[in-house]
Amino acid sequence: MPTTVRWPTDWIDSLSGESEAVGGPIVGLRLEYAAQHWVWRIRSTDPGRADLLGESNAEPTSGVEAFIDATDLSLERGHQVTLTKAEATEADTSYYDAVQASGEELPSPRLVELKRVIDDRRSTWRVTTYDTEDGDLIPRTL
Repeated sequence: MPTTVRWPTDWIDSLSGESEAVGGPIVGLRLEYAAQHWVWRIRSTDPGRADLLGESNAEPTSGVEAFIDATDLSLERGHQVTLTKAEATEADTSYYDAVQASGEELPSPRLVELKRVIDDRRSTWRVTTYDTEDGDLIPRTL
């Protein structure tokens, strides 16, 4: 993994609300190597469009999946998706707090996945970090 790949703790807060890659709150994040370069796959809720009464026309399972360049965070492509039950159910911890609690710290470990999962019948976060020294992937549930 090159050093030019941006760390989520550095940009996650500013991306939401400032980028067309994110619809509503983030419900998933994963670093992937695709088409010869690194990208972040970001899943978020879709707030939909407001009708004449100001209510959203989005279904609770409506989502957006976007791929952004992992070095400059530019949007490469995006599309509508159906969220999983875990993604559509609000978690007690926000995505921002989950990223901050991931333990990501220079030079290691690096956050490589943040995924909403059902654990003990409630929606929570599974955080996976990558130990740059020994190459281990370390998953844990918050």
